[in-house]
Amino acid sequence: MPRDIGYKRVRHYWNLYLFLLPSVLLVAVFSYYPAISAMYHSFYRWNGEDINYFVGMENFKKVLGVVTPWVLLFILFYMVIIFAKEKNILSNTLRFISGVLCLALTAVLLALKGFAFAAPFSLTNLYTNMSQTVIALVFWGFWLLVFQFLVSEESENKWIYLLSTAGFLAAALLRITGFSAVFAFSAIMLIGGLAIWLLPAMKKLKTIEGARTMHAFASLSIAFWALGAYSGGDTIMWGGFYVLAVLIAFNIVKMLPSILTAVVVHRIKSETMNYWYRVLFVIPMIIPGMVYLLIWKFFFNPNEGIFNRVLVYTKVMDILVYMDGILGWGGIFKTGVMPVWLGNEHLVLPALIIWGFPWVGVVGVLIYLAGLQGIDTSVYEAADLDGATAIQKFLHIEMPLIMTQVRINLVLMIIGTLQAYAHILILFDIDGGPNGKLMIPGLYMFREAFREGRAGYACAIGLIIFFLILILTELNNRFIRVEK
Repeated sequence: MPRDIGYKRVRHYWNLYLFLLPSVLLVAVFSYYPAISAMYHSFYRWNGEDINYFVGMENFKKVLGVVTPWVLLFILFYMVIIFAKEKNILSNTLRFISGVLCLALTAVLLALKGFAFAAPFSLTNLYTNMSQTVIALVFWGFWLLVFQFLVSEESENKWIYLLSTAGFLAAALLRITGFSAVFAFSAIMLIGGLAIWLLPAMKKLKTIEGARTMHAFASLSIAFWALGAYSGGDTIMWGGFYVLAVLIAFNIVKMLPSILTAVVVHRIKSETMNYWYRVLFVIPMIIPGMVYLLIWKFFFNPNEGIFNRVLVYTKVMDILVYMDGILGWGGIFKTGVMPVWLGNEHLVLPALIIWGFPWVGVVGVLIYLAGLQGIDTSVYEAADLDGATAIQKFLHIEMPLIMTQVRINLVLMIIGTLQAYAHILILFDIDGGPNGKLMIPGLYMFREAFREGRAGYACAIGLIIFFLILILTELNNRFIRVEK
């Protein structure tokens, strides 16, 4: 057990602490000093060199628009994080304010300001929104089927999964009538919040407290979304968060191949083969990331790349051309014309989602393998005696017992997606691809600092990203982390 060491004992061994001094100085100079400097210069009009004028909150006003609602929401969000697990009046009050009152206020303000509708209802707008709605319906419909058929009826959380997914489906259907996306989600989440707080039947559910907490966080996220869209802030930066949200949503799905690969390798009975498979997963780590980028860039080449050839050979291209005609995608897929995946603003985001297929992450597989190897063999022996199938072992033994690793990878993936922009910078230069479609916040911060000469403004953007990551880290520490 660690012991407290008093100052009188420490001073007798002060020379030993000199060995730590080089490391402490290096960390201070190259880690803490740049971070503190960025916080300091976020309140200045600074070009990174000689121009340095104090402007107070002006940089943050340009990014956020009206600053006060952002500060209040952040404080409320953090208070919910701190007190959500406590079973008292304060916890219930904070979650009710977040999940019901805050959403109601958001929906009312959107309606009063004229932001409830993205466009007036008409058959033309209905047809225009059809493609986005179909994609949303397919995506959330898939997850609804997954939760319905793969989650055990005995699971206490199944109703939460089904209700959440049904809410996304309802919001997608509401979106097709012309409502703005943020208003549609606000309305559906408000109905869900009233249900889980006011219906007497909900109080009898064992997992109702967790559902109320999750709903409170989701509701506050929608309120942040509304502020980002309509509070008068930097539309380029907040538009970049939409790209990040799409990438994170698909990256969650793309975690599944790594899990399945780890399970398959773990079940190989030959120790020799198991070892060599682990070695094969380590080898790609020594290949420079630039090589991967160039390979995939060639893969999407419209004339010489493999991707378009595969689409033509498998007749998928004909299906895409047909769907383009039905859903009104604007002629991005035409007969006899190879689509330019990395040069078309409508295709570059789908190309980034496809990037890395079959999405077997090296580090992820190794982390999952480490978790699987910690499962005692007696658990598998008991499952064999009960006649469990391979799928049942995966759903009821392996997945629950590696949820610690899954959740760790989930948080690391989200934080990594928020921070990463180097691959977009290398592939598309500093403007974020065709028509700035991939101008994510990190790349926008880089452009403002090094091309536009607004380093102080870039520091303000970086500080906002820092607070977002801080919230995610605190959520991980208090709610996502699984104790052994």
